[in-house]
Amino acid sequence: MAKKFFVVFLGILPIQLCFADQTIKLGQIVVTPYKTAVSTSLNPSSTDIVNVDEETSEGIFTLLDSLKDIPGLSYATTGGLGGDTGIFIRGAESSHTQVLLDGIKLYDPIVTSAYFYGYNYMSLDNLEKIEILKGPYSSLYGSGSIGGTINLLTHKGEGKPTFSYSQEFGSYQTYREKLSSQGKLGKLVYSLSTSRTDVNGFYSAKYKNGNHEKDPYHNLNSSLRLDYKLTDNVNIGLITDYAYAKYEYDATSWSPPYLPTDDDDNHAYFYQGVGGINLEHQLLDNFYYKIILGWTRTYRKGWESAATNYWYNGKTYQAKWQGDYRVCDFDKIIFGFDYLKERGEGFWSPTYTPKATANTKGYYIENVLTPIDNLFLAVSFRTEDHSQFNKHNTFSVSGSYLIVQTDTKIKSSFGQGFKAPSLYQLYNPSSGNSNLNPEESESYDFGFEQNIGKKFSLGSTYFHTKIKNAIEWVSTGFWVGEYRNIGKSRIYGVESFIKYLINRNTSLTISYTHMDTKKISDGTRLLRRPNNKLTAKFKTVSGKLNISTGLSYVGNRLNTSSSKLKSYILANIALNYEVNNKLNIFLRLENALDEDYELIKGYQTPKFSAYTGIKLKF
Repeated sequence: MAKKFFVVFLGILPIQLCFADQTIKLGQIVVTPYKTAVSTSLNPSSTDIVNVDEETSEGIFTLLDSLKDIPGLSYATTGGLGGDTGIFIRGAESSHTQVLLDGIKLYDPIVTSAYFYGYNYMSLDNLEKIEILKGPYSSLYGSGSIGGTINLLTHKGEGKPTFSYSQEFGSYQTYREKLSSQGKLGKLVYSLSTSRTDVNGFYSAKYKNGNHEKDPYHNLNSSLRLDYKLTDNVNIGLITDYAYAKYEYDATSWSPPYLPTDDDDNHAYFYQGVGGINLEHQLLDNFYYKIILGWTRTYRKGWESAATNYWYNGKTYQAKWQGDYRVCDFDKIIFGFDYLKERGEGFWSPTYTPKATANTKGYYIENVLTPIDNLFLAVSFRTEDHSQFNKHNTFSVSGSYLIVQTDTKIKSSFGQGFKAPSLYQLYNPSSGNSNLNPEESESYDFGFEQNIGKKFSLGSTYFHTKIKNAIEWVSTGFWVGEYRNIGKSRIYGVESFIKYLINRNTSLTISYTHMDTKKISDGTRLLRRPNNKLTAKFKTVSGKLNISTGLSYVGNRLNTSSSKLKSYILANIALNYEVNNKLNIFLRLENALDEDYELIKGYQTPKFSAYTGIKLKF
């Protein structure tokens, strides 16, 4: 009864409030927090924006590199570009972050906990911007959005067709080539890009531990977006994205301290294909809807020996419908339906994981309104029906108020999140458990943002998250076990920032995150999450030269319950010189202080590295 009342409340509340004029202070626009365009000046959700053009002008080309310095985000990788990578937003697990490409959910359904596997393998090719939403928004995005949601938004072509070519080379025998084109042909606009990366001189296991075998890495990315205007009110689009990687990796020692060691037989392949069709229709002046049909396939295979080889094949089929109904100028109701079918099978010699499928249907409704000047409110509710564990409900509420007299924004939000068990956790013949329930979370945050004049701004946000029913593998004998809902954790922290526009060409941004994580069962910190992270970025333009410098401090982390990773400082410098409107030359220095650091014990990380290249437009 309470749930029905809540849904009716979402529909009735806006009608009661649509009787007064209101004004909204405009700012940069974000879409991810509420599935509709919202000005950052009123957005109460913690959202970071990555401008891809700025990243590539600094010589940053991979998805992982573009995310490293986001406040509240930490990561770990098993050495080199070919290593397994985990992203932890506000201390949650890597599987608790949902990744979207123009609304299509990206993840490997047959990997152990069904998370996005391609941070290292996916480039920034053909992306316009990245929005990183921190906090649980399962009420809008469904399973997986406990820690956050990363939305990859592709570039829409425009204007006269143009072409560009980039060439980069540098440390570790790195070579990269990229060719792209975008433009408008009648009613059709297009944007496409393809790139190749080769790294031949990197070591996966740590060099100073006696591991001197090089582990080559090869990567190919290709992306296409087409948009066609059928009528003044109807647009249809197509996106395709393909990522391929071939790499070598090292073995793990079977004796203490179990560090990685050279193994020249180990090699692996990664394939990720994404396809999608979307339709957007402005049916009425105040009603708009869109349809997304998506498909993904992730295929992984590897070889260690004739007796130890593996492959995993995961597919998803997705259908989404969303309607936006504008009740009045300051109120909008968003509602929709999502359908997801996932399928996976695998083989790790000698165990075969037979084909398994699951499907999920989700229904959601959201009310976004500004009932009085500079007040923003949003409430959302979702019910999810999974083929294995039936229905699961989540909701969220958030709000902000802009005090115009002092240019102060006060903001707060509360949300529930959940993560459905993966196909592997449910159906793997050796450790699966079909009785698993979803992992669940509750989180809240509150904070402020303050502008002081036109040049100085600062802000701080406190966040607190509790996770229960976390799925963990439990040993039931020698090398035997099963997955169970036994995990609990508590996470809280503060994210703060200062921005100073020194002049119109020069800026300084400093961000700091303090975070405390605890695994309830034994009171230990969660693995590989730093308590402290500090990042400073300085950017300036002098004539045709763009200079960007960054300094990052990452505090100590637990590698295992009994071993710790030391804190480290990284310094990076990027120069971009515009020779003319068709030619740019860039230089990037990474780890300029030549810091010896580890993300996972025993795995190599880049020492001082230099990369240079050109970008030619024609």
